[in-house]
Amino acid sequence: MIETPRPSDNATDSLDCSIVIPTLNEAGNIDGLIERILAVMDDHGDFEILVVDDNSTDGTRDRVRRWELDSPVRLIAREGPADLSASVLDGAAAARGRRVLVMDADGSHPPETIPALLAPLAAGTHDLVIGSRHVPGGSTVGWPITRHIMSRMATLLAWPFTEAKDPMAGFFATDRARILRLRDQAAGYKILLELLVQGGDEIRVAEIPIRFEDRRQGQSKLGLSQQLTYLQRLMFLGGGRVSAGSAARFGLVGLSGMLVDLLIFHFLMTSGARLGSAHVSSFVVATVTNFVLNYRWTFYGTSQTALRVPVRYARFLAVALLALVIRGGVLVLLTESFDIPAMAAIVPAIIVTAGVNYLGAAFYVFASTASGVIPRVRWHLAALGLFAYVFVLRVLYMPHAELIPDEAYYWVYTQHLALSYLDHPPLVAWLIAAGTWLFGDTVLGVRVVLIPIALIGAWYFYLYGETMGGRTSGLLCLLAYACLPFFFASAMLMTPDAPMVVAWAAALYYFKRGLIDDKPRAFVGLGLAMGAGLLAKYSIALLAPAALVFMLVDDRARRWFFRPWPYLSVVIAGLVCLPVLIWNWQNEFASLAFQATRRILENPEFGSHRVLIFAVLLLSPVVALAAFYVLGPVRRLVAPEQRKRWFMLIMTLVPLGIITVYGVFTSIRFHWSLPPWIAILPMLMALPLIKPENVAGPVLGLIRRTWAPSLVVLVVGYGVLLHFVTLGLPGIAKSDLGSGYLGWREMAAEVHQLEQEVEQATGMRPVVAATSRWSGAAVLAFHSVDGRIDNITGQNLIGMSGSMWEYWFDEETDPDRPVILVNYTSKLIDEEWLERALVGLGPLKSRTVYRDGEPIRTLYYRIADGHRPEQVRYPDRIPEK
Repeated sequence: MIETPRPSDNATDSLDCSIVIPTLNEAGNIDGLIERILAVMDDHGDFEILVVDDNSTDGTRDRVRRWELDSPVRLIAREGPADLSASVLDGAAAARGRRVLVMDADGSHPPETIPALLAPLAAGTHDLVIGSRHVPGGSTVGWPITRHIMSRMATLLAWPFTEAKDPMAGFFATDRARILRLRDQAAGYKILLELLVQGGDEIRVAEIPIRFEDRRQGQSKLGLSQQLTYLQRLMFLGGGRVSAGSAARFGLVGLSGMLVDLLIFHFLMTSGARLGSAHVSSFVVATVTNFVLNYRWTFYGTSQTALRVPVRYARFLAVALLALVIRGGVLVLLTESFDIPAMAAIVPAIIVTAGVNYLGAAFYVFASTASGVIPRVRWHLAALGLFAYVFVLRVLYMPHAELIPDEAYYWVYTQHLALSYLDHPPLVAWLIAAGTWLFGDTVLGVRVVLIPIALIGAWYFYLYGETMGGRTSGLLCLLAYACLPFFFASAMLMTPDAPMVVAWAAALYYFKRGLIDDKPRAFVGLGLAMGAGLLAKYSIALLAPAALVFMLVDDRARRWFFRPWPYLSVVIAGLVCLPVLIWNWQNEFASLAFQATRRILENPEFGSHRVLIFAVLLLSPVVALAAFYVLGPVRRLVAPEQRKRWFMLIMTLVPLGIITVYGVFTSIRFHWSLPPWIAILPMLMALPLIKPENVAGPVLGLIRRTWAPSLVVLVVGYGVLLHFVTLGLPGIAKSDLGSGYLGWREMAAEVHQLEQEVEQATGMRPVVAATSRWSGAAVLAFHSVDGRIDNITGQNLIGMSGSMWEYWFDEETDPDRPVILVNYTSKLIDEEWLERALVGLGPLKSRTVYRDGEPIRTLYYRIADGHRPEQVRYPDRIPEK
């Protein structure tokens, strides 16, 4: 019931401004507030004050009625339950002003700031103006620390929905018509957030700093119910069909599915099935029954997204697979790391799965269209959700997926810590050394440092994207870091690429802040980033000529040639990577020669075409197509600011051009050509948000249709792959498809058995030489049964390139010690010329290597009586062929 009649929504606006003040038991504050407003607005045009009261019991209405007698004040008396949003909407509906300013009645919002909030609206420069506590110059006074924490947490939860710094403010001004458009949609107690979300990309927002003072009289109306309403409203605005009712129904469906799941799991385990097969089979049956019940009961209604049943089922299947692999990660963590029995571990695994399933169902499978949430916000939530999912996925499986040979090789670095190494700078060794110091020589010890590296990488990918195109661009770059194959692998495997990718993104951010934003101190960060990158991998140096080209073609950036800051960044980078320079000085610049001339001499082949191949494979086909597409005319739409556009193009194309030219002479590696694409990520990741009417053509249509599904497929693929290499998959034999990835622990045990046999027969411990450059020896060393690795080396023993094994092999080794040549293929190990390097070389033999009673690979080996020292390859000596 409204005591004051409302004017029609389309009535002529007769005043400049209506100031709407919702109240509930504010008798001690309302008089002073009205006095201050009247004093401030005396010279600021025609206005009115509308006090919308929610059935106060302390005399608030009587005080307002006295003001009505001789002031531009009106009372709107509401009956029934208190509702802040409804109060604001009722006030806007009754207002006679073209513009509406909303403020609290408790005196926390300074009326003296009202003219500043109205000015941008009057000038036509902005559509919504906020009195903000969180922009420079703003502050909050008198709140206890707990209230500060609660406010910041609420603001943080709203962060994906808007770029406003203070979306929780109750002090704002906008056009009356804009508020009235929310009458059938708004709920909760933060009408400003509704305006920001529904306004989307079109609304122009300004934030004016204010000094927010806590109320001096009365009590705050904020309670638990308002906070819960706020959380539910956020989920609604994100398109999620989340409610107590749907959660209860989903829980009941989940319990029935859990019962089915447990019964089938128990039956299969007691029937002798393997853990992986049992949990996958029981999961599939349970989730199919859950889908039918959720579709027909839990989320039934007209507000579902309009999807054909096959498409909805495909989404359901994707969510089910995502939940499945998370469940597998929880299972393997609990059973292998904590030795919890499988029947006990399955219960928390099912609970975690239920959470993933519910959120996926509410926000993706059965998402709501009622909130009118804009695509930009959906992408924000998708980016954060997928990043969190992928991060948890990596953490769960990281300790249990076997090391690849590269990781084992870098672990061997830590057994010979140095200032640098022949084929890589030292940072990867130092990071692994830190991890193994904490967790021992284990898979977790090797990889644990990837956890903070991934978080730092996420931060710099976001910062780089944000500085190029705002929050949406930043979150889409975060999405790329989480989902694209090369970046996923770089944050999962402990190789030099992990820190180098982070350093590359950080360097781009600081380059941009310095060269485009004219921030001198950014060059300090640039020096640190480039120095750290050079400690990880030399290829980051390609950013230097790219930056030089940009400085030459950009008039404003050219001025930095005559300032000291860029040269300071060079000095800082040099100091950070000083260990590399010292090692190269001591070793006749062997590492630098290895990266340049030695590669060309040892691998003279054409490899430039691989730049394209690697982009398609490791950016994904859809993103690779987008990357090449944005080089065309559409680049002006996705990057309208010319300086930023030129920066991104130059910082991408110059490094790629250098790599392509280098590929004319020798083979190139994928981890050289992928990092340069980071610079252009803000452009290509923006393609899905381009409005179709702005660009015509089948290519963009194809990209838009396949973009989101391709990312989901990638993430599902990562999870299934990790599940396969740890727990396996039903009906599929575990195999590495000849990649040499799986089974090295068992291979090392078999080699150890060979060592014992030879030592027993000869009385001497044999030298074990893997006939691969470095990988075979590395994994044998990491999985060594007795921990002794000083007798292991690579193919340097037979005169071939062995990378760092050329440095690690002891020249004093007795040439009469027996030698065991090993490999997982017969390639190279069966060559006749091996007799020139080894003495008394025996015939090629093989043994089958088993895991859990099943054959997984074959060990090929030959035994020799000794080696010829003159045929061993060392850094300063290459044997004659």
